[in-house]
Amino acid sequence: MRLPAGTVEGTFTNPQKEGLLQYLMSFRGLVEIESPSGHGFILADSGKIAGAYFNNNNQFFRGNSALIHMPIDPTGSWESPQTFNVRKYTEPEYSRAVQISLEEGLLTNGTQSLTLTTGLHLMIDEASDLPERELPELLDETKLQKIKSLTGVIAVAAFFEGFPLQWTGDADFEHVAASAEDLMRAGTKIAKDLKIGSLDQLILETDENKFIIAPCGDLFLCVFTTAEAHLGLIRVVIKNIQSEISEL
Repeated sequence: MRLPAGTVEGTFTNPQKEGLLQYLMSFRGLVEIESPSGHGFILADSGKIAGAYFNNNNQFFRGNSALIHMPIDPTGSWESPQTFNVRKYTEPEYSRAVQISLEEGLLTNGTQSLTLTTGLHLMIDEASDLPERELPELLDETKLQKIKSLTGVIAVAAFFEGFPLQWTGDADFEHVAASAEDLMRAGTKIAKDLKIGSLDQLILETDENKFIIAPCGDLFLCVFTTAEAHLGLIRVVIKNIQSEISEL
């Protein structure tokens, strides 16, 4: 497993005293952790943990399990010396790191947050009650490219529980997926309350852009376009993809 190198931001031994936790609230990248009991890393994005890995004497833990077994002392005691090497990622580097983490089974369930008041150790204790993330089967990349090739399409992503798993184009996919998840939940509730059947596609249109969200198997597709994009054609292509997947 080889994650992007990123840019070295520094090395910390006492997270609380040296301000590491506050720094991570606006940080996107990798925190490499070395301790007497093993080594690993946390993939962080603005106070949220996207992925984790820990090697304890050749016992390998991934995702939530890594957080549970990763012994972190936020005060950096002499009895258990630890170092935290911080590497900052650009958007492409972070996207690549997420993709590798997905392939290697390192993603967490996306709900863990770094805590300023009590330190990393409390966050890890809370993770023990969380189930391992069960990721759905990914879409054929040609399906995403088919949508992306349509005139006016800026970006296409497939997301699961508010987390982007596949994407192509130019967009802040973390933000897009989180917003799309909120819209999808609201749309599903409205459709249920109105008793008008299952939600097939949801469209948000402004003077400048159009945004389409559609369930696609266990995933959800979100398509971001210009205002001039041919909405009808895009919807037909999405519907064909939905039909292909439902027949599998």
